[in-house]
Amino acid sequence: MKEKREIQYRTLRWGPCVIHFKVPDKFKQELLAEAEKSTESYGHRLAGHLSKEVKLDSNKYKHDFNDLFAVYNHALGNWISQTKELRYIVSDLWCNFQRANEFNPPHNHGGLLSFVIYLKVPKDIKEECLKHQETKSSAGPGSIAFFMGDSEKKNSITNNSFFPEEGDIFIFPAWLKHWVYPYRSDAVRVSVSGNIVDSLGLDFMSPDGIQAAIKDIEKQNPKKNKK
Repeated sequence: MKEKREIQYRTLRWGPCVIHFKVPDKFKQELLAEAEKSTESYGHRLAGHLSKEVKLDSNKYKHDFNDLFAVYNHALGNWISQTKELRYIVSDLWCNFQRANEFNPPHNHGGLLSFVIYLKVPKDIKEECLKHQETKSSAGPGSIAFFMGDSEKKNSITNNSFFPEEGDIFIFPAWLKHWVYPYRSDAVRVSVSGNIVDSLGLDFMSPDGIQAAIKDIEKQNPKKNKK
């Protein structure tokens, strides 16, 4: 009889740090209220096949975003055993009003991190997705999907997909490819997305913030900036 023995092993951490949690309801409602009032189109700067994408003012939500990014910092520290605390700047903030048959193709973003917050998710879209999942194993209508590497590689996880609920936020590396599936339901789903860069101890990229960044860089690199 073959002798049984215990084997100790460990798995290696691999891939990007992507986190998913809920934002406070008050913050969600504030973003939704501004999004519904905004008239400044932002679609010309985005990859989405959506008829309405509008710009938002990130400066209004400085403290809310700082709290959210603190959660990511904590998760990232655990993921890569990092002790350095990063500080972040929201460089772009916009709202997506997704309608039937609209979608975001596979794409990535500029900067360090990106995020999406779901403000309104009509039940008709969720029911459509659930019906799809009764007979299919693929991501359903309205899902968001993340992927990296070659999807044909065996014994590996190269993609993750989720059907988002209201109040969900996903924070992920800006370079990570992702896309949003279309749906057929006659309903409008509302989400807010943004890009993040790491800071030099600064706040948000307002005109004052940009000037502060220049001064900070000059202080830290005086020789490089002298003519």
